[in-house]
Amino acid sequence: MIKFTFDKGEEENTFVAAGTHYCRDISNDYKIAGKRSPPLEDGKIPVEFKISYAAMWADIELTGVFDPEENSLRGAMLIPSNKTAGEFVFKRHPDFVRFYPAPSVTSARARWEFATKSVLDHIRRKAWSPSHILKRIRDGKRYMELSLRFHYGKVLNEDEEKELFDLYLVLYEADARFYASLIRIKLSETPIL
Repeated sequence: MIKFTFDKGEEENTFVAAGTHYCRDISNDYKIAGKRSPPLEDGKIPVEFKISYAAMWADIELTGVFDPEENSLRGAMLIPSNKTAGEFVFKRHPDFVRFYPAPSVTSARARWEFATKSVLDHIRRKAWSPSHILKRIRDGKRYMELSLRFHYGKVLNEDEEKELFDLYLVLYEADARFYASLIRIKLSETPIL
């Protein structure tokens, strides 16, 4: 396992990192330098970078994509010196490891701070990701559409009934209240025949 943190590079859209790779009781210092491209339509970010070791190991060139939804960096790797190719996956696992207190810290306050930061970060990242917000909007609109059809006496097929029930179960309470108020407004505007 290797551990590193990307930092912003000197030029636009570049990044750097440094660290130590522990393998078979031998530690090797390494440096990472790379660049990223603009995000693709699906939100993934293409990246290219190189890991340069201080000694013993050959340099590695990596090309892949960062997936913000999965919080992973994956793609193809190449060791130019011996023309070895393969695949790589870098994933923050578990995600909260970056909040660990230093090993020398044993106070209860530091452990509670770690727990609080971990939970709040997970909630913030999940609740405010663009894909999550768009899914909530799509679910709400579909819930409203099916509910109005049901209230107007239009027959829903079995799949639509199941979908309406499933949407009712997964909607957040605040979203359900919001869409219920919109449904009431629509029903009051148009008389049911």
